[in-house]
Amino acid sequence: MDFKKLVSLNIAIIGNTEVAETYARAFTSAGHEVHMAFSEREDTLQKAIPDIYGKIHYTTIPEAAAVADFIILATVPSHVREASYWLGDVRRKVIVDVTANVNVADEEMVTTVRAIKAITGSLHVIKVFNTQGYESIIKPLFNGARVDMLLLSDSRKAKEITRIMAIEIGAKYFYDFGGSENIPLFNEMTACWRRLYYEKNKNNAAKNIKAD
Repeated sequence: MDFKKLVSLNIAIIGNTEVAETYARAFTSAGHEVHMAFSEREDTLQKAIPDIYGKIHYTTIPEAAAVADFIILATVPSHVREASYWLGDVRRKVIVDVTANVNVADEEMVTTVRAIKAITGSLHVIKVFNTQGYESIIKPLFNGARVDMLLLSDSRKAKEITRIMAIEIGAKYFYDFGGSENIPLFNEMTACWRRLYYEKNKNNAAKNIKAD
């Protein structure tokens, strides 16, 4: 089924990570307005993304959340609690937790979904894992079927809106990972995939150095 492109939306992307930059590039190229923030102060975020579409606005977390139709938390997991406190009143907004794709040590992982829900009061928090780059690692788990994004949430609204927004940036195939009862399994699996992915890349880089 083909989806018609949405009108331009205001998307808040919270975080100073490569994952945050990746989503900023994707959504601006799809025609949306991106409001990037990292703290309560505007000047703490490194403005490293070439704004070729003129649609990236660097601001504060409260300001980004206030104007946003859709909020993406792309901080390192240990910063999720602080960032959530600065979001303000976002109880009716969809909050997407993409920290599963942020590369950190396992001991730095926290149960981010529960923290976001408890602090913000939002019933529409969703955890996602973008499988781009992980295809060869996870394909056997899905009998060879393509899966672009894993979704975990207790909110049907969050899942449906996230699907629509993800299609806007090129995703087509989704796997519904269920609700909050599956958070421990989701965290364990995605942590394992991250380790395998970065170990594979490190080994490939070492081989290239030796070849040179």
